[in-house]
Amino acid sequence: MSKTTRPTGRPILLALLAGAMLAAGCVPVVAPAPVTVTQRLAPAPQPGPAPASSRCPLPGDAKARRSEMLALVNRFRRSHGVPPVRPERRLIRTAQAHACDNAAQASYSHYGSDGSDLRERLLREKFRPRMAVENTGLGFREDSARMMEFWINSPGHRANLLNPKVKYMGLGVARPEGGRTAWVLNMGTPL
Repeated sequence: MSKTTRPTGRPILLALLAGAMLAAGCVPVVAPAPVTVTQRLAPAPQPGPAPASSRCPLPGDAKARRSEMLALVNRFRRSHGVPPVRPERRLIRTAQAHACDNAAQASYSHYGSDGSDLRERLLREKFRPRMAVENTGLGFREDSARMMEFWINSPGHRANLLNPKVKYMGLGVARPEGGRTAWVLNMGTPL
């Protein structure tokens, strides 16, 4: 649309609807495909318990992976003029549980083995998101830089990394015996 064209019809209706939803306290949750934007008018029901597969031994280098990924994410954001993010314990717990679940399924899905989406998993950890995004990956062993490079080269993941509305992050890493490393990066801003 050019600067001189005035939007009419459906775009105005969608803009009014979006404004009303935001005023009503709706929560957008964004992640790359196949997860789409989720907006709900009513409060979400209390999420059920996490699946058993969301608990696994923490890799011995998990703290180092988290520190390294935080530095990589913030370096990338700064290079694009986006403010840095800080670690947040509820996002870390959410990401770690989903990484364990994905590792148990040998998957890098945005949906838990119990069908949970990002918003439901965040609510389990008492993180009420104003905005949240999720990147997942499978493989790259202990190489945070290669995982980050993969995300940077994927348009949806890259958009999540550069989302200026997120202020915090949490990284989950799970490495099952004989399996591939599952990575989950959750970034968000609470209400």
